[in-house]
Formats: sequence, structure tokens, C-alpha cells
Amino acid sequence: MSRARALGGNLVWALGGILVGALLVVGIDGLARTPTRGPGPSDEPTTGSQSREAEPQATPDDADVDPVKSRPTGIVLAWAPGGIPAAAERAVERLPGVRRVTTVAAGLDWIESARRPDGTKIPGPRKGMRIPFEVAAVRPREYARFVPPSERAPLLALRPGQILLAESSVELRGGGAGMSVELLGRRSRVSGVISDVATNGYEAIISSPPPKSWERIDRFLLVHNKSAKRAAIERAIRTHLLPGRGLRIRVSDEQPFLRYGDAVHPQLVLKREFGEFAARPLPDGRIAIDPEWQQTYIRRARVPVIGEVTCHRALIPQLRSAMRAIQSAGLTHLIDASGYGGCFGPRFINSDPGGRLSHHAWGIAFDINVPDNPFGAEPTMHARVVEAIERWGFTWGGRWLIPDGMHFEWQSW
Repeated sequence: MSRARALGGNLVWALGGILVGALLVVGIDGLARTPTRGPGPSDEPTTGSQSREAEPQATPDDADVDPVKSRPTGIVLAWAPGGIPAAAERAVERLPGVRRVTTVAAGLDWIESARRPDGTKIPGPRKGMRIPFEVAAVRPREYARFVPPSERAPLLALRPGQILLAESSVELRGGGAGMSVELLGRRSRVSGVISDVATNGYEAIISSPPPKSWERIDRFLLVHNKSAKRAAIERAIRTHLLPGRGLRIRVSDEQPFLRYGDAVHPQLVLKREFGEFAARPLPDGRIAIDPEWQQTYIRRARVPVIGEVTCHRALIPQLRSAMRAIQSAGLTHLIDASGYGGCFGPRFINSDPGGRLSHHAWGIAFDINVPDNPFGAEPTMHARVVEAIERWGFTWGGRWLIPDGMHFEWQSW
């Protein structure tokens, strides 16, 4: 039995009548979904003229496919804080050995309600609350070249006003083609379902341009590379970035998902593992989470070294084990209990209401030695502390493009 089902099925949101498999559809007013695991040990893309683009066909280029992920090989991800400008895409396209380039624009959307194919409304979240929903806007005919060949047809058929759901998004809440979803200021029809690999961990794919309701848009590049040097791709992009701006270059075998902010799990994975909630954004950068979700999953407990914590109940055993490892290794003196900065924190990243949700909102991240490790500064966390905590399935923010040396968050069970 999965960890989520062990936690119970009282928070499922059904997108409606067409279910995948035999999913049990119950709900907090119908919308929020239980996690699939339970307790356990951070320039709008140019659209071009799509009507003139040739429809992708099988070519020798497309014959190079990763046998495990079933997606084309030689794909490079490039992202930078603040996004990558359109001029950088054009610069990379001109490099010898680059087959094709596309820009993906990612944003945080909010689900207000949903309807079945027959038009009947499905009960939604509590009044004034919505479901946070991470979406990528793509140029379908370009983006289709970067997904498994077997999944290109739904992308090529994607039209404005439609939405493609990721498989895990369907598993979280049920649903399928024909459903309609009310997002901020617009209604979208679900035209189909594609794999999490094809969405690169986003909950859904829509056709560019991004909707005006997105307050922040993160733009990154996907490069289908044949023979260009990684350093050449980086130089071509840096020419169009502000001096000192960080830049991350990844290749397809380094990360399961090629996406903006790839050092941590996407929101889709957090929902699958820890549960989906409804919330209401607040002007000060915090969010008011559905109290029933919070009462079900957020717990207070005492753990060694740092004392009382408030976290997701599934994380506490793992955090406790990590702190016991600190004790056993004789490293307690390297952590200042008074510098503990908390675990559960229902807010946006950096309390910016136009940004992304902090993973503290799920109660699966914690901050230690806060005064000595301010966000953006050179981390001072002792390497032995980092190593001991990472061994228990956490990742450290000190290695991020903009370092967050105080921050650790769940990475694996």
C-alpha cells in the first residue's frame, strides 16, 4: 500500500466523471487530494507563426531516444534567476551543432472550480480559496520535438484555451479529456493527458502566450543539441544576461525533469507525496491554507538538537533521524538551536505574493543556523552537518544558484 493511501483518502479532488483506473474520489469540499505517501523514516516567449511551421515527422534526429525516459537525447536545459531573454534563444539557435531551441514559460496558476463534460459543476474548495497549479506555456509544435515521439500528437493538437494534464496530476484528482477547469479569469478545456516526463514535472501544459493573470513568469530554454559544446551554449546565453546573473546548464541525463529551478522537486511531486491543499493568498506574502488540510497533516513534535518543530507529519520521523545522526557524529555543537528558523511556513518564496509557493508551505523544509546563513550570502554551514543531513534524504540550499545556506528540504524517502 502506498504511503498516501496509508494516510487516508479524505482530501481527494475529483476533476470529474472520467477517472483513471479506480481512483477513490472524496474531498474537502471536493478539491484537495491526499498525498500518495504517508509517514516515513525557488519576455514572454516569441510565438512565431505556428501555422507556417512544418509538423514534426520522424527524422534521423528523432531516432536518438533515451531508452529509459523515451525522450530525445542531447537535450540541454538552461535557466537563470529572472528568466532568459528571447535574444538568447536566437543566439543559441545560430550555434553550429544545435538542432533546435524552444523557450518554455512557467507560472503559478490557481484552480477555482471544475466541470464535468456534461457541464455539471464539481464541488470546489472552500469559499475564497483556490488550488495552486504550476503550469508551463509552450509553443506546441516546437516543444513537441523535446518529448517522447509517442506523446507528440496531443501537443500538436493543443489549441489556445485548452490544457494538457500531467499523468500525476490526473492520478491526484481524477479526470481526463473533456473536463473544463476554471482558472484565474479564464476557463480551459482538458484536451488530453501526457506523462510527467513530457511536462517536465509541471502539472499541466498550455499553448503560449502565458495568461495575463500570471504575476511572475519564469522563462527557460530547451536546446536539442547535436554537437555544440556546452561552454559555447553558456557563452551565447551569458551575452544576453545581466553581469553577475547566475546561469544553470543541465543535460538530459543529469535530472529527471528539465525545468526552471531544477534543484528541488516540482510542486507536482510535493502534492503527490504530501498532499494537495486549497489556499488563499494574503497581501503580506503568506497564504491561508485550508484548515482541514492543516489539521490533518501538520504536527508539532520534539526532535533532538533543535527542539520543538512544526512540520508535515510524514517528515518528522525523517527529520528526527537526521538530528540523531548529528548527535551520534558529535556535531551538535555545530548547530545553534536558537538559530532554528522553522519548518512549516504557509507563504510564498521570500514572502513575494507574485512568486512561487515556498516548499515550507507543505512543512517539508527546515532552516537552521539562520543568523550565520542569510539568503543569498556565502554559506557557512559546516560540511559535516550538510553531509549528515543529506544522508537522510534532504537537499541543501547552499548549492543553489542563489545560495540559501540555512535551508534543507525533503528530497527522498
